[in-house]
Amino acid sequence: MKNYFYLSALFLSLSVFAAAAPIPATHAAPAAAPVIYITLADAERDAQQNSPALKEAFAQAAAAQAQYKSVQSGLYPALSFDAKGTYVSQVPSLQVGPNSMEFGDKWGYNIGPTLNYTLFDYGATDKQTLAARFAADSKENQAEFLRKNIILQTRQAYFAIQQDLQHIYYAQEQLKTAQKQMQDINSAYKAGTKSALDVNMAQKQQLKIMASISAARGALGGHLRALTRLTGNDYGADAAYPQDARAPLTPDATAYIKTDEPLSNLQVFNRFKTFDFNNNVGALAALTNSAQYYHQLALSYSASLAPRVTLNGGVYWEYPNGPIHEDIINGRAGVNLKIPLFEAGKSKQAAAAQERQSEAAQYKQQDSEAELSSLFYTSKSLLTALAAQEELTQKIIATCTQSAALTYDAYKAGSVTFLEVDNANLNLLEAQTALADIYAKRLNSLAVMDNLGRGE
Repeated sequence: MKNYFYLSALFLSLSVFAAAAPIPATHAAPAAAPVIYITLADAERDAQQNSPALKEAFAQAAAAQAQYKSVQSGLYPALSFDAKGTYVSQVPSLQVGPNSMEFGDKWGYNIGPTLNYTLFDYGATDKQTLAARFAADSKENQAEFLRKNIILQTRQAYFAIQQDLQHIYYAQEQLKTAQKQMQDINSAYKAGTKSALDVNMAQKQQLKIMASISAARGALGGHLRALTRLTGNDYGADAAYPQDARAPLTPDATAYIKTDEPLSNLQVFNRFKTFDFNNNVGALAALTNSAQYYHQLALSYSASLAPRVTLNGGVYWEYPNGPIHEDIINGRAGVNLKIPLFEAGKSKQAAAAQERQSEAAQYKQQDSEAELSSLFYTSKSLLTALAAQEELTQKIIATCTQSAALTYDAYKAGSVTFLEVDNANLNLLEAQTALADIYAKRLNSLAVMDNLGRGE
């Protein structure tokens, strides 16, 4: 057993020496990865400018607005310029004595402006216009809600990046402490005051911290890709294995990432905590307008069962003038009356179908309002709990910082084991990362409140 411990100690000493010894360079060192500074304002701007989904939504809103104006034109007189040419193979004629009189000509034409106007249709055209307007408003509401949702998703991805960077930063700071402790333990081990087990545990502590840093860097890469998908901009950052810009130079880092400070974002977002739920938020307004669209369409179908009166008239340059072969300027006007008599319930059933669609949209609006208001007030309530957690966590950090220092001093004096030092350091790191998580949760809650709320 003695030989086993002796060989273990020798192996650990050689491992530490090998880790500390410089490795001769056989080729030029790679260039340092770039430092990429991404601000929340830049990310929000890019997401709104580059989102294909948002461009599609606003294009559909513009199309619906154009459709509304097209239907609206039916409320006004329609003026057109008409031209008609005719040819008949046989012209009626009358034999008068030895002469034959033709009533017209084989060739003819009719050219001039024509006016058409609906005098009365029981409001059918007016209801179609209102329906088109509500449809356009609904599309605009949907586009605006999508814009706010894209901003929310961008913020959430950005806050996740900030959270990853804080995890990396706190772990890097703890790694510095672990490395310093490792140096002390190596010196003590060489002096014979510490055992190989102490060296082993100190190494294990460093490895655990390095593993947590690697995991956080992997998560950072994933959240960078999510931000790139939302913004359409990678900001020149290779997301393969990025690093916190505050960390020392790391050979395998593909980019060094810097963002706004979470506390600075919190100062800006804190104004949202006074918001109230907006029961006319884009998604709900869109459903309300959608219900009105179907209702007005139903009224339009019902109105089509009523009599319809239209006026048409015009002034034309014509040839021939009846039986006389001459050009004339001729005015014409007329009124048309159309009374539906039988259509097997077509318009009635179409109106009923649209009314059912209107009811469905209303029920969906009620369900969506309950869901969104619950999300809003849950986020608002969470802020109170997070504020208490933040205050307690900051106190825990202060206590853990002091405990870690006292525990290490006690370890050096020989009154505790390194396991207790490891636990004290771990408790401090857990409290620090918990604080970073609380900041991210607060920012996400405030972002949801901005998305669904309204200020005074």
